[in-house]
Amino acid sequence: MAGTLFFVHGTGVRQAGYERTWAALQDGARQKQIPATAFVGCPWGPTLGVPVERIADTLPDQVATRDAFGAGAPPSDQELQSAEWALLLEDPLFELRLVAGGAAAGVDDGVVVVAEARADQTAIAIVRSLASRPVDLDGTGVEREELEQAAEAVASAPELAGAALAAPDPTDADLVRAIARAVVATMLQPHLLDPPGAAPAALLDGAKRNRLVDEIADTLVPVETRGAMTDWIKNRVVGFAERKATALAVTRREGLMTSSLPGIGDILFYQRRGEAIIQMVTDALAGLEQPVVAVGHSLGGIVLVDLLTRASAPRVDLLVTAGSQSPLFYAIDALANLRRDQPLPAPPTPWLNIYNPQDLLSFCAARVFPDVPGIEDCEVDPGVPFPPAHSAYWHDGTVFELIRDRWPGA
Repeated sequence: MAGTLFFVHGTGVRQAGYERTWAALQDGARQKQIPATAFVGCPWGPTLGVPVERIADTLPDQVATRDAFGAGAPPSDQELQSAEWALLLEDPLFELRLVAGGAAAGVDDGVVVVAEARADQTAIAIVRSLASRPVDLDGTGVEREELEQAAEAVASAPELAGAALAAPDPTDADLVRAIARAVVATMLQPHLLDPPGAAPAALLDGAKRNRLVDEIADTLVPVETRGAMTDWIKNRVVGFAERKATALAVTRREGLMTSSLPGIGDILFYQRRGEAIIQMVTDALAGLEQPVVAVGHSLGGIVLVDLLTRASAPRVDLLVTAGSQSPLFYAIDALANLRRDQPLPAPPTPWLNIYNPQDLLSFCAARVFPDVPGIEDCEVDPGVPFPPAHSAYWHDGTVFELIRDRWPGA
C-alpha cells in the first residue's frame, strides 16, 4: 500500500510548535503502521501567522480573566481525572493541602526528633532524594533540571509536611502517589502557556503523564515497601474536584492573551486574507503520490474544507479533520465556499472528523450535514484537560488507528 499523508497544522502554530507536532504525527503514524510511503507537511504558520510582539502594549495592568468549565451530567472516571489534573496544573500542591488540613500548623521546623525521624522530616528527605536518583524521563519531553527544581519546590512546601503528618505513614501508598502527582504537576505547570504544539508530551498525553507519576512514585518509595492502596486521598480529592469543576483556571490576562492570541489572530487573518494560506496549501498538494490523505488540525481543517469545496480543488482521497471548527463555521455560515441552505458545493467526502469532548475547540460534523453520506465523527480522549487537549491528538494512538483503518484501499 502506498500514498501520501498530507498535514496542515492548526492556528497559532509557529516553527518550534510545528516541528514538534510534525515529528509526533509522523512517529504516531509509523507506530500504528499507517500505509503511507510519503509524509508531506505544509507549515504555513511560521511565514503567514500573525505577529504577537505588541500584544502586551494593548493590555491594562493587573487584569485577570477566569476560564470556567460548566457543570453537566455526573462526570465519568476519565472526566474526573481530567478535572483533577486541571486543578493540579493550576495549583500543584492543592491535593497535599487538602490532605494536610491543619496538620502542619504549629510544627516547628527547627525541632529535630532524636533516634526517630518525624513523619514530615522523612517525607521531605524522600522527596529531596529525587535530585540524586535516576528517573526515566524518556519520551516525556521534560528535562532532568525541571524534575530537580520541582522536587525541591515540593520538598520545601509546608503542604508536604502537613500531608505527611496527616497520613498513616510517610511511605503510605496513597501519600506517595499524591507527592508524585505534585512533583509532575509542578514540572508541567510552566508549560501551560507554551506555544501550540511545543508543550512536552507528558502535558499532552495522559498515558505518558501517568507513567511519569508511576516512575517518580516508584523512585520515591518502591512499590514493595509501601502499604496497600486504600484511596483515602482519592476519595477526598474526587469530592473537591466535583465541587470545584466550574472554576478550573485563573490566569493573568497577559499570559493568556500572549499564548492564545496567535490562534485567534490567525483565524481573523484567514477569514480576511486567507487566499495566501489556501495558495500555499494548494501548491503543497500538487503532484503528491496517490492516494492522498489530507489531515487538518484546528484551522488546518477549515483550510482544507474551504479548499476542497472549490471547483478546481486538487485531488484528495480522504479528508481527516481533528479538533476542527469547520462544522461550527458551517453552522454559522462562515466558511468561504460551503454555505448553509445551499446544495452546492457539497462537503468533501469521505470525511473523517475526529473530536475530543475535553477539547472545547472541537466540533461534530455529521449532524450539521444530515443528508450527506460519507461524513463520520469519531471520538477520542487522550485524558488531558483543556487547553492541552486541543494539541493532544497527535499523541493519541487511537487517532492514528482511525486513519489507518480508513486509508483508501486498505
